[in-house]
Parts: sequence; structure tokens; C-alpha cells
Amino acid sequence: MPEVPELNEINERLGPLLRELRSDREECPFVVDQDAAGRAALAHYSGGRDATYIVVSRKWNGGLPLSDLAVTIRYAPFVEGTAIIYDLTDETMQGKARPFVCNLGLRLSRVYALLPFQIEETTLIVDTSGGARQLHVAFCDAGGETIQATLPFELRLLGSDRRALRAEYCATDRRGRFSQVLTAGSSQMVVRSLLTGREQSLDL
Repeated sequence: MPEVPELNEINERLGPLLRELRSDREECPFVVDQDAAGRAALAHYSGGRDATYIVVSRKWNGGLPLSDLAVTIRYAPFVEGTAIIYDLTDETMQGKARPFVCNLGLRLSRVYALLPFQIEETTLIVDTSGGARQLHVAFCDAGGETIQATLPFELRLLGSDRRALRAEYCATDRRGRFSQVLTAGSSQMVVRSLLTGREQSLDL
């Protein structure tokens, strides 16, 4: 897990993701102007081949009311205009790589993911070939290919009465894979992406 002191306020929902991140020595894909750089810090981390995670953190409000503490995010020249930005703080797609306002008035930091393409599908597979029921989760692009990146999600396992047997935050590994033995008695699983907010369920 990288040293990320600016993530102290992030709760346990991103813990599994943080364990997979690595320090990124390349240029940060996000850029702020000189004035904003005095109020906000940027840090970025590799999440595997297909994802970079960027943290925008409040440094100083410059005497501004917190409600006015916002910075405009722009991009380094190497970022393609077709790249997709996800807001993990709000669990939504920010959109393509266009300038946007990052509001830090109510938060110490906000976390974003940059991917070269959009997450189109969540695949859920249960393998029983080894005896135990093994769950496999992956996120795919428009061509059905697994996105090779650590991507965070919430996993809920439900019983026959549709009550939760277990709920936990997870993440795929840097190759985009996640596997786990299913809890005995579970009859449905639900995966909610922490990047898109979308859910995918499978009856067992």
C-alpha cells in the first residue's frame, strides 16, 4: 500500500483499492493553474495497466469561505480527449477528459480515476468445478475485454430471504481479477461499482 497521507479521511470503502495502488513516477495527468496550486495538492498512483488514480486534496483555503474552495482541473498534454474520468467520491462518471471544477468546500480531498475507455459491463461468474462455489468478478470494456486495473466495488451476498449475509468492500487486482469462495447459504450476489455506482446481481 502506498504512502498516501492525503487519504486519511477516506473511509474503509477504498481500503482494498489502496492496497493495490503503486506510486506513479510519471507526470500527473491532472493539472491546476498556479493560483490553484497554492490551495490544492495533486497526487497520483498507478492502478495497473488501464487506470491511474488521482487525489485532489485541500492545502489552504486562501482566506476563502469553504463554500468557495474549488479548483478547475485540466489535463497534461499526453491525456487523450477520449479518456474517461470517474469520481470515486461521488461514485459517478465525471465524463470525458474535459476541464471540470473540483469542489473541496465540504471535503479534505476527492479521488478520481482515469481510464482510457468506459466501464461497460460487470461480469459475475460462479465456478463449481473445484467443489466449492468460487465467485469471479471482472469489469469489461465495450469489446467485452477485462479492464486490466484495480477497480473498487461493494459485494453483498444475500440469503434466500434476500437479507444480507455479508457485505464488504473489495477491489479487483491490478490485472482486473477478483475471486472469492462464496458464503454457504448465499442465494444471490450483488456487485456495486464504486466508480459508476451501477449494480449487477446474479441469482445462485
